[in-house]
Amino acid sequence: MKVSAWRRYAVKPLMLRLTPTTIATFVGSVSLLAVAGGAIGYAVGAKTTVQKNTAAPIVVNSNIDTAEAQQLRAMQARVAEMQAQLLRLDALSQHVAESAHISVQEFSSAPAKDSKGGPLTQDLSVLGEHNIDLRLQELSQRLAQKETQLQALDSVLFNKRLQNNQSYLANLPVRNAAITSTFGYRTDPFTGRAAFHGGIDFSGAQGADIYSVASGVVSFAGVKAGYGNVVEVNHGNGYTTRYAHAQSIVAKAGDLVAKDQLIAYMGSTGRSTGTHLHYEVLLNGKQIDPASYVAVALKK
Repeated sequence: MKVSAWRRYAVKPLMLRLTPTTIATFVGSVSLLAVAGGAIGYAVGAKTTVQKNTAAPIVVNSNIDTAEAQQLRAMQARVAEMQAQLLRLDALSQHVAESAHISVQEFSSAPAKDSKGGPLTQDLSVLGEHNIDLRLQELSQRLAQKETQLQALDSVLFNKRLQNNQSYLANLPVRNAAITSTFGYRTDPFTGRAAFHGGIDFSGAQGADIYSVASGVVSFAGVKAGYGNVVEVNHGNGYTTRYAHAQSIVAKAGDLVAKDQLIAYMGSTGRSTGTHLHYEVLLNGKQIDPASYVAVALKK
């Protein structure tokens, strides 16, 4: 009887039947709880981080500055430098073209704003650092194009100058002076024999002003055998003028000189018999007769 009673009131084991639906529901609930817990934890952590950041700024790890990043910055700096150089060349070529009365558009390296086309082979916006390399190639090509354009411009100006070269160098290096010796063969004042004279001699007072006949760059200023104190001015396109036997020199090598700018004072240094200026015109290093230039200057 006791045993039967015990069996009657004894708790039977609980049997759970876990169907697939039940398992899925359970797993989903656990996942939702995990996500919710994570979100709450993130929010608490973010709030704590904000509070900490308010007190002290975040320190960036200096190790992130890799060699690759340095190379990328160097390429970016090179692009900026080439762009600035191209802008300067554009400004220079446009100024010279306008001075030569040539269409400015012919010497502009800036691409046209309209009339663009062609198939899309690569979108540069997604290339990252490779975009910089392509930009460098593009700028190099444009700089090469600019060099070709400037060479063409120089050729145009050279032809214009040749057409009117007498007026370009047609000026007197001294004022109120007389011509005492011309270009060509003459009797040498020291030997008494026939010798070639490569310029024109102008007589004048000791210390008289000597001027550059045209604008240019002083390529030499100093002493040369036979010439004494001498100044040479490079006028471009192969033309150089030489001023010899000066008492003293004013200009220095590398100076930019303008037409009629004082460069020296007349004297009798070097192989000279008295105070005078020995004046030469050279084309590609060869002495040519300055008489045509002087004749035009005297007619003015």
